[in-house]
Amino acid sequence: MLFLIILLYCIIVVFLIIKNSIKISTALLPLLFFSILSNVTLSQNYTQSLLSEANDGIGVSNFLSSFILPDDYWSQELFHSSYELTTNLSLLLLIVYILTIVVESIFLLKRKTNLASDSKSN
Repeated sequence: MLFLIILLYCIIVVFLIIKNSIKISTALLPLLFFSILSNVTLSQNYTQSLLSEANDGIGVSNFLSSFILPDDYWSQELFHSSYELTTNLSLLLLIVYILTIVVESIFLLKRKTNLASDSKSN
């Protein structure tokens, strides 16, 4: 279900980017926030699974993790690999977001200089 929601978001964003309604960096920001939030919830879930004696076994400890993790075959390895995956995804999205901001700024600066040079020549 969560995958379908993210897929629908991406389809809508691609359509809006093609129509020049929004910038790419603006479209990446919600994905980055969701990735960081998922990372925090999965890290909390992983640390809770390390204390299985205190919690009477392994279980999902928050609402968002129940959407991300499968319903069966829970283990510390699954929780740890999910946490590592979201950490890497968050870092990747952060790098892409920063690069996108830089590229958009360069294009905006070039556009302003081109407009200024065009207005001087007229």
